[in-house]
Amino acid sequence: MISTSEYFRQTSQARYDLFIEHLYKGEPCFTLADAEGCLILTVANEKVLPLWPTSDMATDWAAKEHSGFSAFEIGQQDLVEKWLPGMSNDGFSVGVAPNMSGEGIVVQAGEFLQDIQG
Repeated sequence: MISTSEYFRQTSQARYDLFIEHLYKGEPCFTLADAEGCLILTVANEKVLPLWPTSDMATDWAAKEHSGFSAFEIGQQDLVEKWLPGMSNDGFSVGVAPNMSGEGIVVQAGEFLQDIQG
């Protein structure tokens, strides 16, 4: 995996593709959580769970506006078998590796699952 700063300098599509490749290899991903639960963002009236390929990326992103949150690991199998199907049923989307400016691809959970499974 490339450095956090180099990763965040990639285009949104490049980050998406690298993240799919990361998950396809069976690697875990990370979101942000506090004592209340996971950070859910509202983007264009969608409920969005942001995900990153490394703990450092999630932590660095959180430091900007969400310092009360810390990185929370989700295993690839749990993501595929539990998280994404549940999110799809509940109408949630995935914010794929947003950069420090908050830019990233937002995709429906079911579509993201299809991309991971190839």
